Amino acid sequence: MNHNGSEKVIPANVASIESRRAALHELGAETLADALLGLAPLSEAVEQTIERLISDDVTNLARIEDRIATRGCYNEDAEIAGPSMFAQQLDFLLHDLRFSVHTGLDGFRLTCLFIENDQSVFDNFHDDGTFSGIFQIDAVSMLEDYGRECSDKDWICHQLFRLYEEDATGARWNIFDGAVHYLPEEKVRQLIARLRSAGESKPGHKEKWLHAVEALAKQIGDFDLFEQARLAGSSTLSTADICEIARLRLDAGDASGALALLKKVDAIRNRQTEYNKLLLAVYKALSMKEEESAQAWRLFKSVRSEENFEELLQAIGESERETVIENEMAEIFAKHGVTYTDAHFLLHGKRFDEAEKYLWQHEVALKRGLYANILPLAQAMEADDRYLIASVLYRVVLDELLQQAYSKSYHHGVGYLRKLDAMSDKITGWKNVVPHTEYLSEIRVTHGRKSSFWSQYGGILP
Repeated sequence: MNHNGSEKVIPANVASIESRRAALHELGAETLADALLGLAPLSEAVEQTIERLISDDVTNLARIEDRIATRGCYNEDAEIAGPSMFAQQLDFLLHDLRFSVHTGLDGFRLTCLFIENDQSVFDNFHDDGTFSGIFQIDAVSMLEDYGRECSDKDWICHQLFRLYEEDATGARWNIFDGAVHYLPEEKVRQLIARLRSAGESKPGHKEKWLHAVEALAKQIGDFDLFEQARLAGSSTLSTADICEIARLRLDAGDASGALALLKKVDAIRNRQTEYNKLLLAVYKALSMKEEESAQAWRLFKSVRSEENFEELLQAIGESERETVIENEMAEIFAKHGVTYTDAHFLLHGKRFDEAEKYLWQHEVALKRGLYANILPLAQAMEADDRYLIASVLYRVVLDELLQQAYSKSYHHGVGYLRKLDAMSDKITGWKNVVPHTEYLSEIRVTHGRKSSFWSQYGGILP
């Protein structure tokens, strides 16, 4: 029971794991040992797991180092395994390292050794994001974990610098991610100085070294250093550059400095969302109420999103909510063309009648829209029992999904079609909309060859 007397709900997956663990425990060590040994010849992962469990730390350290050297790089075995299987092997190798090596220095050293294999892998396998995820996310995350436990921070800095210096293709562009979490600021600044020196001595690779300096300067919140590095790569700052530096200043508590930077950009002509949101945050931080209201209106008028609407009300007062909604509705219906954010604005304002009217008004345009934009509108209309317009919108979603012929998404389409089946019984008049039975017949003819879809739905009728 929990504190209010009701029974505690345990997630199904947790309950399943716990019940299976209890059942395995009941089998006893001998049975489990026999099962593992029986699986070992069939799975390298099981074999290595057994070795990890029965070996001491010294043996495991040597085992992992040998495996990284022989199994972590592209070789004949990797070519035979193919990209998918080799990626699984690399993933397990990192997993094995994490659970086998418990000291910070050894763990950091072996993770670096693992990362050194990235060049051979990227040179020989097309990467769909799997390998970059292993080397640039998982392995870099392990550097952070082991770096916290390693006391020799100078040695860590040297290893990071070496990895970055030896990177010929840019695969290690984020090797310094999270460095501030395991290096004191003093060491980060020493590393930055070394990177800047390398950039000056190797002008042909200037951008590479400046990128690293910027990454570390951002982590320690040194906006002056970040700006210097950005200007060293370009004589002028773009609006995106200014926003990035201003954000660093604002986060560091220098709202006035952020505003001075942003004032270098023409606020009237600028349409970049990030710029306008940042300027609003700066005005708010400086308690410049008049400017905050004007900027909130500018942002809201550019996009009538729920977020921008709430920001506006924070600036002008919650009491203005209904007045703003009424005035904006007049503008929305006077404007030519459909805007998804306007439809969502009407729904957010609880103007369901007007939202439905707006959707009917632009029915033809919506049929040419992207289902990712239309699906939330369909769901909102269905939730408010407006089944006819909801059916029209769900058909748009289903038609585009079937047109894409991406079989892995068919289960979503089956769900939409079943919604259409259920809603059809609740619709008393179809107006100028093709009734559901006719629509179903049409898509059976048009998409009849998509057997996977129809088998999931329940089979194709003769």
